[in-house]
Amino acid sequence: MLDQITHLFRLRTILEEGSLRRASEKLNLTQPALSRSLAQLEAHFGQQLVERHARGVVATAFGERVLAVSTRIERYWDIAEHELTAGTTENKMRMRIGAGPLWRSGILSPVFVEMQRRFPWLIFELVPLTYGGTITDLREGRLDVAFSGVMGGVAGEISDDRLVRHKLTEITNEVMVREGHPIFGNVDRYGTIRPAALLDYPWIVYSEWPIYGEITQHMIYERLGKDADVRMLCQNLLTTLTMLQQSDNLCLLPEFAVISAQAPRIVPLPVTVHPRRADVGIVHREELSQWEPIQTLVELSHNVFTAKGLETAGAA
Repeated sequence: MLDQITHLFRLRTILEEGSLRRASEKLNLTQPALSRSLAQLEAHFGQQLVERHARGVVATAFGERVLAVSTRIERYWDIAEHELTAGTTENKMRMRIGAGPLWRSGILSPVFVEMQRRFPWLIFELVPLTYGGTITDLREGRLDVAFSGVMGGVAGEISDDRLVRHKLTEITNEVMVREGHPIFGNVDRYGTIRPAALLDYPWIVYSEWPIYGEITQHMIYERLGKDADVRMLCQNLLTTLTMLQQSDNLCLLPEFAVISAQAPRIVPLPVTVHPRRADVGIVHREELSQWEPIQTLVELSHNVFTAKGLETAGAA
């Protein structure tokens, strides 16, 4: 088994480098040794893994599948090896965490402060999710954990049995404005605002992911039969929040995206616009379920959402 794993790791380097010569230089192995590894893998699987051409080698369709699996195996091996050598080495390892744009607004900061305290041997690598590529990155081991949708939406439909989902909250996009916004002058005796008032003010569309712009335009048009007066598209959440604080703009955002905004606060409008809901939380590969850092990350994340009153409340 270990021999096959060694051959898989060599295959990955060959395909990453695109040639046997460059792979042999990187691995400090001879080209004949790499050719033998390729031959043994192809004999084992009964299919061709690479195609040779004048400039090097490229993966066949089956070779791409084997490459994806080998990447996941290597990641699991790294984690297992670190657990087995704990106490005998000071080497650190990384936990690769993908987070959608709203998760990077600061709501997870208490989680990572505590994770650093409990696991000083871990380096937490927090990176943006690749739009449309989250599930593939999880399956193939480029990510260990993703904070995103857990049943669909921005993360894609997650139905793979190899992936485990932990729901943290149900999120709802709401129309957000600064405290003291003039639109509150339209509040009726029932404490609500007529939807038509949304057309009287300019809008900012938070656009780090395309879905937010689509949701904003669809929501307004579906409810009022007219497009929103969009004056700004902004990919940066901090800039979006600052613009909301300093202007009369409206913006569609989830509650937990605006928690950090103060003086003035950003608050939801009491207006009925048929908001879109989605379950969000943590997704990881099944083989990591017993890894203590993963178990702790899930526990701490639930605690943070409970403390903020968001575990079953709306946000998007």
